[in-house]
Amino acid sequence: MKHLDSRLTLISGFLVFFTHCTFGSVGDSNKDKLAILQNLIFFNNNQTVAVGTNLRSYDDQADDNLNQFSLTSNAVVYNITIQSNTDINWETGTYRINPPNQVLGVSTSSSEKSSTATAKTHTPYTVPLDLPADDLYGKSYPFLSAGTVTNITQYNSTVDTGASFLYPNTRLSNMPLGVVAVANVSWEEIYIRMTVNGNDITILLPQGNKLITPKCKIPIKQGRASNIEILMSLSSLFQDRSVSGTPVRFLQQLALLFPGTVVISKVSNVPLYNILLQNLQAEDIVFSFPGCFPGVER
Repeated sequence: MKHLDSRLTLISGFLVFFTHCTFGSVGDSNKDKLAILQNLIFFNNNQTVAVGTNLRSYDDQADDNLNQFSLTSNAVVYNITIQSNTDINWETGTYRINPPNQVLGVSTSSSEKSSTATAKTHTPYTVPLDLPADDLYGKSYPFLSAGTVTNITQYNSTVDTGASFLYPNTRLSNMPLGVVAVANVSWEEIYIRMTVNGNDITILLPQGNKLITPKCKIPIKQGRASNIEILMSLSSLFQDRSVSGTPVRFLQQLALLFPGTVVISKVSNVPLYNILLQNLQAEDIVFSFPGCFPGVER
């Protein structure tokens, strides 16, 4: 609180100086005023806030059994049980942040004087790729530590739809004031053991990543009371979906190999493997910001 008071005092001093000083000439006056304004923006852009993240696995069947769910594919019901030795070897998870009003982002490079800082403009929620790497809005902010997490369908938390698994390897991120532009999660491997209508299925998905773009405003601000929520739905990985009007049915295609044990990887049952990769990358299917709709603040 003491630091915040001192910041406010300094900003007030700048504003008084900005509004009451008389500068030597009109040309010099404009340059001096611009320098002061850029200093104010520079000062604001150097503030950071520690924000946590809740990364969860869940299903939407409103019960406590995350490892058991039923899905319908082409009018046939499939009963699925995820085995406890299923795991995800996470690589990292990061955020990119846009300035508070998606308007100004000023370079904070120590080698660049404030009088020569350049304002950048961005549309809402786009990643500000034109900023230098040492700008607060040009950096990525990690929220997920590397490591293998097992038994990802155990019940250790809840969401609106019922039970959830809260991943233990998230961390606080010190991020600049603004809004979340994008989250990026990456993994070394996703290993899934499950039964589908009594048949043993093994799935190996190799290194990959997923960009998760918010549809709403997720503010990074002083006094933020809640963690950022990111959901991962394993059940959605296997659901039917439509691509350009054409149905894509993983479970129906999988059932053609029954009865028996099935291994799905980049070298085995490749058509099924490709469907899973496409489902992983589909927008707001497996990974999403929950309750994040246009006009909503999360």
